[in-house]
Amino acid sequence: MSVHARVVADDFPATLRFYTGLLGEPETVVRDFEYASFDQDGETVLAILGRRAAEAVMPVGRGDGGVLVVVPVPDVDATVAALEAELVVAEAADRPGWGVRSAYLRDPEGNLVEVQTWTAR
Repeated sequence: MSVHARVVADDFPATLRFYTGLLGEPETVVRDFEYASFDQDGETVLAILGRRAAEAVMPVGRGDGGVLVVVPVPDVDATVAALEAELVVAEAADRPGWGVRSAYLRDPEGNLVEVQTWTAR
């Protein structure tokens, strides 16, 4: 599994059109959930998530610039436990609809980072 970026989009349809124009057709599109992923060799390299869907599960806000980094880790809970407490902005939780367990952090520069472990694939 590889590190990838996720664009949090205020205008999901327009953002999807833009990246489709750049990258071609996405491998996955879930319009009701406002999610799309562009994959390479079976791995997501870029995902788009509508802001309303993002705000339902992660502490994303306007000041985040709309992009977060997703980092796969062997164990989300151990990763969070090893970090300084002030970097953790949302504790680990299962995301059954996504098939992952994830937590949200802010790096020292304030960038939003999701650490995740696949629970189902």
